[in-house]
Amino acid sequence: MSFTETVQTWFNDEGGGSLLLPDGWYGRPYDNQHALTSIEESGETLTVVLDQKLTLCFEGLKSVKMQKRELTLGPFKKLRFLGESFGADGNRCIKEYQTGDAKILTVS
Repeated sequence: MSFTETVQTWFNDEGGGSLLLPDGWYGRPYDNQHALTSIEESGETLTVVLDQKLTLCFEGLKSVKMQKRELTLGPFKKLRFLGESFGADGNRCIKEYQTGDAKILTVS
């Protein structure tokens, strides 16, 4: 199963989840349930968009593991995260990671 198929299958089964980046939670743990907007795989790059506001661009992704309540993307060579706040202010956040895993977890 390709990385794209694994991610789509997990979201189809679980519906969504909270985002855990290599340096910690994006938002409050288990408070936000992010849905998959789109996914694109091209060469060594996998781009995952959640809620039309959060973009995770993985380069050199080595593994995508699907467990019942957890989707783990990593390790990777580089992750570029672009986030837009959900409030009225529309603030943007850009982070880059050189190591670690990104996870999407659900409590249900």
